[in-house]
Amino acid sequence: LTDRGRLAMASIRAVATDMLNEEQRLLTLRQDDFRAASRRTIQIVGVGSGLLLLLIGAAAIASLRQYRNQELEAWVRAGHAGVSERLLGEQRLEVMGESVLGFLAQYLDAKTGAVYLADDDHRFRRFAGYAIEASHDVDVIRPGDGLVGQAVKARRAIVVRDVPEAYLPIASSLGRSAPRELIIVPAIADGVIHGVIELGFFRKVRPTDLDLLNRACEALGVSVRASKDRSRLEDLLDETQRQAEELQTQQEELRVNNEELEEQSAALARSQAQLESQQAELEQTNLQLQQQALLLEGQRDDLSQAQAILIQKAAELERANQYKSEFLANMSHELRTPLTSSLILSKLLADNAGGRLGDEEIKFARSIHAAGKDLLVLINDILDLSKIEAGKVDLDVEPVSIARAVDAVSRMFQPMAQQKGLVFSTVVEPGVPETLETDETRLGQILKNLLANAFKFTTEGHVTLRVAVDERRMLRFAIIDTGIGIPPHQQEVIFEAFRQADGSTHRKYGGTGLGLSISRDLARLLGGDLVVHSDGDGKGSTFVLTLPQTYVGASAVASATPDFAAKGHAALPMPSHRSDELGERREIATDAPTLAPIAMEDDRADIGAGNRVILVIEDDERFALILRDLSHELGFKCVVTHTADDGLAAAMAYVPSAIVLDVNLPDHSGLGVLDRLKRTPKTRHIPVHIVSVADYMHEALELGAVGYVMKPVKREHLVEAFRRLEAKLTQIVKRVLVVEDDDRQRESIGHLLGKDAVEITGVSTAGDALDALRATTFDCMVMDLNLPDFSGYELLDRMAEQGDLAFPPVIVYTGRSLTRDEEQRLRRLSKSIIIKDARSPERLLDEVTLFLHQVETRL
Repeated sequence: LTDRGRLAMASIRAVATDMLNEEQRLLTLRQDDFRAASRRTIQIVGVGSGLLLLLIGAAAIASLRQYRNQELEAWVRAGHAGVSERLLGEQRLEVMGESVLGFLAQYLDAKTGAVYLADDDHRFRRFAGYAIEASHDVDVIRPGDGLVGQAVKARRAIVVRDVPEAYLPIASSLGRSAPRELIIVPAIADGVIHGVIELGFFRKVRPTDLDLLNRACEALGVSVRASKDRSRLEDLLDETQRQAEELQTQQEELRVNNEELEEQSAALARSQAQLESQQAELEQTNLQLQQQALLLEGQRDDLSQAQAILIQKAAELERANQYKSEFLANMSHELRTPLTSSLILSKLLADNAGGRLGDEEIKFARSIHAAGKDLLVLINDILDLSKIEAGKVDLDVEPVSIARAVDAVSRMFQPMAQQKGLVFSTVVEPGVPETLETDETRLGQILKNLLANAFKFTTEGHVTLRVAVDERRMLRFAIIDTGIGIPPHQQEVIFEAFRQADGSTHRKYGGTGLGLSISRDLARLLGGDLVVHSDGDGKGSTFVLTLPQTYVGASAVASATPDFAAKGHAALPMPSHRSDELGERREIATDAPTLAPIAMEDDRADIGAGNRVILVIEDDERFALILRDLSHELGFKCVVTHTADDGLAAAMAYVPSAIVLDVNLPDHSGLGVLDRLKRTPKTRHIPVHIVSVADYMHEALELGAVGYVMKPVKREHLVEAFRRLEAKLTQIVKRVLVVEDDDRQRESIGHLLGKDAVEITGVSTAGDALDALRATTFDCMVMDLNLPDFSGYELLDRMAEQGDLAFPPVIVYTGRSLTRDEEQRLRRLSKSIIIKDARSPERLLDEVTLFLHQVETRL
């Protein structure tokens, strides 16, 4: 197509040149004829008549008109040839438009103009301009927009005459003016408009101008179409070349693939030969496998029988472990009871209050007491181990002050360090948080075990407790010593129960080997771990306890409801009662049964008016005997019972001044006895002190006990308990602290609780409450949770942290029901704080009189 276009343009160019030469030759001949005719006319005029002159004049005018027409036609053809010459060759549309427009403006003496060419979106974009001002910014025209768009839509030329002054200004450096006339001609080729030419003139537009523009636009349309065809052809050529390259690439890939397929075919042929060989071998192997399958079936039957035996043995082993744990737990409790008597009696002998023992006998008594304490440690370790194995370890998770925990173990082991000549230090590194959410008792137990182990195996040097935070934001308690060290092959053995690095009978260091095993199990229950690092003998060791800052294990917070049927004891029947909205109770009186006789002597038959009586409810006769003698020393009469039923009967019959109560009784739980005593108006005011091997401190204090001591107990602790009971008996004025920010509410509570023997102290802020607690010991505290300076939760937390405060029972007096989370939060603050949720005045009065130990029948 490109070659044909070039040949066509060359032909057009040759034809136009020939036509121009022929027209010039004819014009020259006509001019010669005209001169000859003129000469003949002059001659004829000279001799002819006037008629002949007229005919000759008419012929001359016709000849001149014909000559003018031929001259104009030659001018049009010359302009068309000039346009055609500028359209020759391969030109870009911008260059082509500028060339054609410049020629036409010069040839037609136009003063301004523009060329618009069609794009692919059937819009007409300005490709060239002639003497157009910069302010003329119309570059794209759609069919029908303005005169140019109308010429496209009408497919014909438009001539505009008498153009207004401000329509299209034409300016130069010397002035500016508007064109007089405009001509707009569309460029049509093969019925398609490919462009538009617009020209402006200072003169009138002649028909020859329009004729030349029509021919020029036709040539321009052909050239534009050819240029677009050429562009499309180049695009197609590029696409064809690209496809050819892709085809060549694909052919190369196919060739490579064919070569690979040929290689794979050869490999498959070799594989097929190998498979045929292997198939023969497999047939032989199948025969052997069939024989082995028969043997395996027999072995499977044997394994099934063995598995059944193993399952049975596993069940027996599980039962044996359960029996062992139960036996260890029960045996530990049973051992504690006689051990308590042994410790107290040996302490009495060692004190030699009567002065009847010699130095040798006092030494023996002290040896018995020390051996009893060692036996107590062993019993506690065995009990902890049995609880861990049985999965019955209860965790009391609460915020624990790290500084307070470190300070507690520091004070405990500093005397031991001084005695052995060791340097003992504690380091809390920067970045360690103030509190840790864990079980404070179990954390202290682990640290005590590790520090005791470090001091035990260190004879010189130092022992260090270092607290830091690792890269996982876990807390690390590192106990570092310069002791004998641990060989690498024994660093895991020492964490096994009853195992030590030196387990021979002639070993240098004693012990049962339970401490590290219990410590690791407790660490894992708290969500952490315990590991040891040591380079060997004589190089010391480092035990690292790792705990999370927030406890993530299963919550093991003890339920608020006391387990009256724990340890195999049945719950004691409670007196029936009815509670309405005001909390009123109507007790049903019961007749006290006759007391059963006991083997030991007490004062039940020798109680007179005015005697102070202590009721001892204890099933261990030896421990009950110790309590009786201590009662006599302090000036009390003593009544002893061994069962819960007899204890209740004695309380109803003698109405004692105080009661010492055991929890593990042969018929019912002591907690049931305590609850029954506090629900009966006749015995509600009697202060009760618990002495037991089981840990039910929180439940007992919440039920109204004045104190709780764990067996085995030292004599001085028993004396302190009796002194506390005596203080309750001799105290005349009961003091109550009321913390309430509302003045009217505080005054109303004072009127409700105030009486002759009750002193009410009212404060409005938590800060004032802390000051009052430092200054006075209160028997009970009534508080609201919403306080102006800080909340009741924070007040209880500060009371738990400050050691110079005496903690009274706390009653939360609020009008709304506390949620389970709020109750758990209150109970986690401190074990020594008793939380009661009193929602009505009657309930508040009932709870306060319980903790003040007032005689309800006298109110």
